[in-house]
Amino acid sequence: MSKPIKTSISRIENKKIITIDEALKIRDNVLIKQQKALETIHKEDFDTLWDKYIFNCKFVKKQAYNTVIKKEKIYNKHLKGKIGKTISKITQNYISMFINELDTTDKQKNHIIKEIKTFFSWCVEENILIDNPISKLAKYKVNKPEMKYWIPSELKKFLDTIEEDVNSENIYKAYIARRTKLLTLLGFSLGDRIGETRAMAFNVVNENNGTISILHSINYDRKSNDFLSNTKTYESERVIDISQKLINEIDNFKNFLICNMKYDIKDDTLIFLNHSTGKPFSDCALRKAFNYYCEKANVPKIRMYDLRHTYAATMMSDGKEAYLFSKRMGHKKISTTIDVYRHLSNKVRKEIAQSTDKYI
Repeated sequence: MSKPIKTSISRIENKKIITIDEALKIRDNVLIKQQKALETIHKEDFDTLWDKYIFNCKFVKKQAYNTVIKKEKIYNKHLKGKIGKTISKITQNYISMFINELDTTDKQKNHIIKEIKTFFSWCVEENILIDNPISKLAKYKVNKPEMKYWIPSELKKFLDTIEEDVNSENIYKAYIARRTKLLTLLGFSLGDRIGETRAMAFNVVNENNGTISILHSINYDRKSNDFLSNTKTYESERVIDISQKLINEIDNFKNFLICNMKYDIKDDTLIFLNHSTGKPFSDCALRKAFNYYCEKANVPKIRMYDLRHTYAATMMSDGKEAYLFSKRMGHKKISTTIDVYRHLSNKVRKEIAQSTDKYI
């Protein structure tokens, strides 16, 4: 804590504070008392509390399958049975030395640091600890891979190429084109995660309010009989404003399925449902069609997930501040959005579109 030159008169525990030295002394004494009180109650070790933490992630916060499974993999491989201290005795220096001695890449060490920080934040939320002991632990310097996304001309070229097949006499070809077009428009216009797009049903669209609700992600657990999972975090459940053009595109695709493909479409039918199997289209099937049109349009091959990056880059180039689209993307904190996209250069940002709607 920095030491100001002066302070105004205040009170702590009904004691009048006049000087900053008195304030610091009383504050430190209060923290010591609180920590000692916690230590008498919480003497669990790291592994015991981790089990409770994972239970909270699964059944209280209801995080997505992929999110939880990543935590469990890191714990089982790098942490289980290796942090031999009660939770109140763990310090930043201890964790720093522990991470440094792990036989893994710096990139993987950063993932481990991230998960341990999140775990300790949960401990603070549950009043197991007063503060996060490793909140200031720095990550290792790792060269991030170049982020891929399309500039406006590439997106337009991709959509124009798809449009050539939308009205094809070959109904199956037209179906693939329309499905890929809508998948692209949703990913680009919403800035959502591809798993969230794949989990959308027709009834998430509210035409009267001009909104779309993101309530689920696709379930990546192959052992589960459920198609849908929770979104990445609780905060990722959100309602997003959408344009009338995008609503029309969704309606057009729905009508095509009913009138041309003769499918039985209900309000709760998944938009990207494989009607032959009764299950959602696999990532592989959707990606195959997407990559086909990337090659046909002669544009850089990006992942379907990179449509999310294309949206963010577009918003930044349009001069939109991160707080305006951070929640739309499902980020819990604005700092997450800034951290992910701050490296975009001004030159690149100027090349991106003025808005998303003009390309639909």
